[in-house]
Amino acid sequence: MNNINEALNYIYSFMGKKNSKNLHKNNFNHINNVKEILNILKYKQTFKVIHITGTKGKGSTTLVLSNMLKFAGYKTASFVSPHIINVRERIAINNQWISEEDFTNITKKIKNILEENKIYNITVFEIFTIIGLYYFYIQNVDYACIEVGIGGKLDCTNIVDSSISVITSISYDHMEILGNTIEEITEQKAGIIKENSLVVSAAQEKESINIIKKISKEKNSKLYVFKKDFDVDIISNTNKILEFNYIENEKKYKFETTLLGEHQSENISLAFKTFTLLINNEKLFYNAIDSIKNFSINARLTFVQRNPDIIIDGAHNSKSLFRILKTIYKWYDYLIILFAPLSEKDIKGMSDILKNSNAFIIVSSPNTNYKENDSYKTYKYLKERDNIIHIENFNEAIKYMQKLSKEKNIPALVIGSLYSASDYINLNI
Repeated sequence: MNNINEALNYIYSFMGKKNSKNLHKNNFNHINNVKEILNILKYKQTFKVIHITGTKGKGSTTLVLSNMLKFAGYKTASFVSPHIINVRERIAINNQWISEEDFTNITKKIKNILEENKIYNITVFEIFTIIGLYYFYIQNVDYACIEVGIGGKLDCTNIVDSSISVITSISYDHMEILGNTIEEITEQKAGIIKENSLVVSAAQEKESINIIKKISKEKNSKLYVFKKDFDVDIISNTNKILEFNYIENEKKYKFETTLLGEHQSENISLAFKTFTLLINNEKLFYNAIDSIKNFSINARLTFVQRNPDIIIDGAHNSKSLFRILKTIYKWYDYLIILFAPLSEKDIKGMSDILKNSNAFIIVSSPNTNYKENDSYKTYKYLKERDNIIHIENFNEAIKYMQKLSKEKNIPALVIGSLYSASDYINLNI
């Protein structure tokens, strides 16, 4: 194994080795694999961990918090998924991706361990998790902001001993793995809460918050909830800037950021509340506030072109899509929407939201070759409406969208999946 391409070919050879549904339902192999290999690597958790789960906003919250801690002077790691541009962005320290050399060398160590110990039943995500945690250990970071893969309780990232658990907004997603009810899904996500720790939660549905409260109490962990213990007041929400006040007790802090959309005020507030619990120094609070002024995250209401505007967003469930459209229709009256979700997602729920949207809709699916997709299945939910077209090939769908947007001078939105957002950026058409 001499380079990152060989390392990735090796990692991706484990694609589909396990059935995630059975793993989550029946056993703890996700966690045990990672524990065993990290033990052989002589890994120790020498850093503080903030563990982030949820359905919507967990990636944004992870990266915002990591950036806040970096600006406060701490060597801070982040672990997120999926990647948008490059696989190395999943594993970063102070916003710098892991180097190709380090990625390759650690993968080589893991390969040797797997072969020597005859461990074959491992997933791609488990290997990424091992690379990330081991890299953070050997780099001697102060903090690591770790985003859960799926769920929480049985996710392989749950080997970490976190001082704070952050739970972003919970809704229906990965139901084939986590369960069909919001209660089952919440039980899985709240499974990251540790004994005698702190918990920061978004505002949740009654069923979800009751479970989070119950588990926090059982674990003797203090819970802070958005809208109850801290809140925001939106000042301005345009297609160039978001301004809001963070309010807690009698204190008020003004935020100004290029992360767009009202929903980001909640993600930023979750990150900031977590920051204040970690760092008991109000002077550094202002470092955290400054850290997001010009901060951006790929595929989160990202403007890839202006005049006419083309926006990409990774929203991939009905609630996220509703939030994004609610924001965008404050900026524009009419859109071209390239809707390219994965078939495994809540296609019907998202389609129901799009049915009455004031838009010309192009239905397609991402280029990913390791997720099954059927764009015609998506089209069937929407075909009764006017102003819709089905273009199976994503590259052709992009070209058509760009041509139409330019000719008609109409803003365009690419949405439905982080994979389609990633494809758009990487195609750079």
